[in-house]
Amino acid sequence: MVNLIYEQLQDNIREGKKVDKPLTNWFLLTFVLSWLTLGIALVYTFIKRILRVDKYIRRKSEYFDIVIHFIEVESNERGLDDYENIMNRLKTRLQEFKNTEHYIMPYFIKAFIPLIIFTIFLALFVLLTGIGNIENYLLIVIFSVWAVFAFGVIIVYIYKMNKVWDDIQKFEHDMYEDISRAFISLKLIEHPIMYYMDLSIKKEFVKYTILGFVTCGIWFLVWDYYVHTAPDNMYKIFHGAENTVSEIIKSCCRRD
Repeated sequence: MVNLIYEQLQDNIREGKKVDKPLTNWFLLTFVLSWLTLGIALVYTFIKRILRVDKYIRRKSEYFDIVIHFIEVESNERGLDDYENIMNRLKTRLQEFKNTEHYIMPYFIKAFIPLIIFTIFLALFVLLTGIGNIENYLLIVIFSVWAVFAFGVIIVYIYKMNKVWDDIQKFEHDMYEDISRAFISLKLIEHPIMYYMDLSIKKEFVKYTILGFVTCGIWFLVWDYYVHTAPDNMYKIFHGAENTVSEIIKSCCRRD
């Protein structure tokens, strides 16, 4: 049984190594590719960011299911102190995580579809009416409304992406605390699994929004840079903890 669990865990970790990779360099994307592709590269990268976090959440949900199953199996063999409380916390936290964070892609689709429809409508209106037949003040109003709408959607997108990765690391920190308690009780390890949260990941929405306006948009670029690069730094912590758990389960395979 433990050998099968270990193989499942290894498959999950191998999938993570394929998916958890850095995106295109932010400076190259923002200042070169976005201009050369007339913004297409930015849209593509926005989608890649969403897919990246969505795939990570799906994989990590499966990963913790496997680890919880391992703890249940080992508990029957060795006996786990405070079994019910530890297992209830692990399963409850995992279920809450699945319920709140498992639908990232649909969330952003709902946010961006109105913007896309609005953009197409405005483009058709201008083309069919003829830009020369539209009063200047009306053009200003139309494009001002579009700019405010697009800006609002993008800012919410940046904030949500930032918050999701911070929520993920908090969730994993709590999970590894209880997993460590279980492993120590099962006498599989002597010290808790090393997992450090990066407190600099989360950016305050109000503070960064105000700074963005004060700096004429420059701080929004800084915020977007953090969102783009934060997962790359977090992967080292995530994968380190995964490898530790993998080695612990592997040692039980050797025993069997």
